[in-house]
Amino acid sequence: MSDFREQYEKAQQLGKLAFIERPLFGSPAAPAQAETNASQIWGHINAGYLIAYEYTRWWKESAALRQAAVIGDWSWLNKTRVRGKDALKFMDYTTVKGLSMQEVGQIVYTPMVNEAGKVAIEGLTLKLADDEFIFTQSAGLKWLEFLRDKSGTKVELDDVTPDYTCYALQGPKSTDVLEALTGEKWRDLRFSRFRKTHLLDTELIVARQGVTGEVGYEFMMRTESGRAHELWRKIREVGKAFGLRELGCKAEMIGHTETGIATVIRDFLPARGSPDQLKRMMSHWMAADELASIEWVIAEQLCSPAELGWAHTINLGKKAFHGRDALAREADAGGPRRRLMGLVWSNEDMAQLYASQFRDSPGAPPPDLPTGQFRVFFLKVMADRKEIGWASGYAYSPTLRRMISLARLDRRIEPDTEVEVVWGGFSDEPTSRIRAKVVQLPFIRQERTKALA
Repeated sequence: MSDFREQYEKAQQLGKLAFIERPLFGSPAAPAQAETNASQIWGHINAGYLIAYEYTRWWKESAALRQAAVIGDWSWLNKTRVRGKDALKFMDYTTVKGLSMQEVGQIVYTPMVNEAGKVAIEGLTLKLADDEFIFTQSAGLKWLEFLRDKSGTKVELDDVTPDYTCYALQGPKSTDVLEALTGEKWRDLRFSRFRKTHLLDTELIVARQGVTGEVGYEFMMRTESGRAHELWRKIREVGKAFGLRELGCKAEMIGHTETGIATVIRDFLPARGSPDQLKRMMSHWMAADELASIEWVIAEQLCSPAELGWAHTINLGKKAFHGRDALAREADAGGPRRRLMGLVWSNEDMAQLYASQFRDSPGAPPPDLPTGQFRVFFLKVMADRKEIGWASGYAYSPTLRRMISLARLDRRIEPDTEVEVVWGGFSDEPTSRIRAKVVQLPFIRQERTKALA
């Protein structure tokens, strides 16, 4: 699989010409995914990776997540290996979360902030050994290199993204699928723990993880075996008896919104770089006329962990970490001025919005179904003719049969408050006011941490 790493490294050279010097390429599962990607459409993400857009129908894939099981591909997420005698010291410095008690075989969710206390990057940290970790998130290597230089810590950082798969098996029947797949018992594996097994004559890391809210697992297989596509195919075949469907990128983000998990780009911007650098980054997800017409300033969409619902991850009692002083000031001030809530959009107003598309007079544009993917949408939320925050990550939920979204609202706003979302006006279109009701998150009860044994 040396060719795969070569293609990956070429695709990461963002200054080179796309399609000539900088290729697109399939994930390790691509040979198996090409057999069932009925849409014949491939999404492009993370400087190269092509992932299937819609295997069957997106609403059936989304429903299978809640009723049976799905297999989705997150292999494109960057994976950075951190090694050396100071690896723990370094990783503890990078994140707001305390890692001193992390055990080998444990996974910790690790938000990392800039000096102003705004989330720069967030992901999972797996502890492989006392002196070895893997951090998973896009742009992880560059951010960790920045913090290594800043802290003066001596650790070895390697981009191991092309060396591993990241297949997510999620849903209420995922444990049944996993046990049928491996012939082993897995109900004693706790949430945020992983262990190794062998499948297809290859070592496999199985982690109990996921961002869907359901019980689920992630599979990390070394790609050098050349058998990663066989793993995807085998999961698909074993899962048929349990109602499993493959999950395309069109439906992937519905689960994030349903379970109330803020996602970078969709719900907040990464606090890395200057406003001009962030605007250039946003050009990947916004058309030029839309980018030119935005009325909000970049700083409005940079958030502290507490504003995104992650206050429980902040450990101000540990030794110095990057951004600690800013987070201490925020805590002393009573917390952020906004908090993450949910919005259920009015069925009647949505029906009228879609009906307006069939009238001769101009109207606000139709929302994409299901989610708008990674397009940047920060929508003003109004109450009593005052702006009270931002709605984001909107999605039509086939399970709830409602349009829903996350929202960062004035912390004084309580559940059941009636508000309005300002929809449209992305460039030269009219706008429409969509009524919505504020609710506590998550929209769908989270099951991912429940004890199975």
